[in-house]
Amino acid sequence: MRSDCIFFCPVRVRFGEVDRQGIVYNGNYVIYTDLALEEFFRSKGYTYKDLSQKYDSEICHKKATYEFMASAYEGDTLEVGIGKIKVGNKSFTIRFEIYREGEEDLLVLCESVYVGYDVKNRASRPITDLMRKILCT
Repeated sequence: MRSDCIFFCPVRVRFGEVDRQGIVYNGNYVIYTDLALEEFFRSKGYTYKDLSQKYDSEICHKKATYEFMASAYEGDTLEVGIGKIKVGNKSFTIRFEIYREGEEDLLVLCESVYVGYDVKNRASRPITDLMRKILCT
């Protein structure tokens, strides 16, 4: 539900993101949710690059499920909302909700799981305290 979202990122659908019918190709929603997460971090005062390189708070996208309720079209401005965030020891789950600008009808619901990632050892690891703080405030 839109009112449960704690952050929104606007995204304009471009011509190259739609199929012949003018409908957003499903794979582009991964890009939209990744962009929303990056902008969420930025709204908290951190770029993802800094979190990764400067603060050793790398994460890896492990899993995502998408439920499509309605289509988005070329030229639409979408609002990608971040809703409930559940933080565990090594992972966190974010609920993304995608709406057409100014509308209440949900277009796409996504639940994504991210894990803390150790770049050097190429393995999962606990979420850093900084990442936990960003996600929980």
